[in-house]
Amino acid sequence: MHVPVYTIQKGATPLVLISVHEGRHIPEELHDRTGKPLGINDPADLDRHIGIDLGAGEVTTLLAQAKEAHVFRVTHSRLVVDVNRFQDELECIAPRADGTDIPLNKALTDEQRSARLARFYFPVLNRLKDFVAGVARQHGCEPFVISMHSYARTQKENPTPKSEDICVFGYPEFGTSPKLEKFFRQLRADNPELAIGNNRPFSAKTPALQTAEDDHRMACPVTYYNVVERHNVFNHFCLEICQDLLQTEDAQRRMARKVRQALEAVCGLPPNSTTVHRTAPMEVS
Repeated sequence: MHVPVYTIQKGATPLVLISVHEGRHIPEELHDRTGKPLGINDPADLDRHIGIDLGAGEVTTLLAQAKEAHVFRVTHSRLVVDVNRFQDELECIAPRADGTDIPLNKALTDEQRSARLARFYFPVLNRLKDFVAGVARQHGCEPFVISMHSYARTQKENPTPKSEDICVFGYPEFGTSPKLEKFFRQLRADNPELAIGNNRPFSAKTPALQTAEDDHRMACPVTYYNVVERHNVFNHFCLEICQDLLQTEDAQRRMARKVRQALEAVCGLPPNSTTVHRTAPMEVS
């Protein structure tokens, strides 16, 4: 079956949702001789956080429908290529992830790695940059950009449970982001039963920033190219939701509603919508 490497959904408001880890597709040519995707022995590993941000795509869809947002999605598993890691990082095409060996990644030659990047990495990031620029031209202003993710409460190699249920984060090196702070405060006030972290347990940084080895900030090309380089860092945040809060359709709807309500207090976007403008999926080979 032909699967595009990304899909685009056009919206009607200056809100952009980017969901780069919701995909689970691994093309057949990246299966080993016995039919195992990337040579991974246990198929259950493909449904762990190492392969997909469970629930992130569904919450993105619900939020986009409610807010008439523009959406950019990546369809392939992050185990094929993680477009939210810079190309020279080991995790970009990880040979091992949270205790699981990924044989077909580990066996890549430099030439094969470059070919993988040429197919699944650079076309996606280049089209995403064009997409965000196009939204800005359409609306005559920089859009509000949310990078959508989910995370595992515990991991094999880090079994200590994360105490936060949700994390809202940005780029603290640029100072306090008023809209991020307002969203965080509103979400926390509306949901006192949830532990909501502000740049904890995740946070972002620019690639050149020197930090301590135990610093939890990550360099993320998706937002670096489409927020920082566009001088739009205060019109953005990343949203990480713990996967155990997204296990059912009802839970996903509840979470989308919580996010939507807090977002309305920040962006002043229409409180609800029944119309979503769409375009056909696109692929860059």
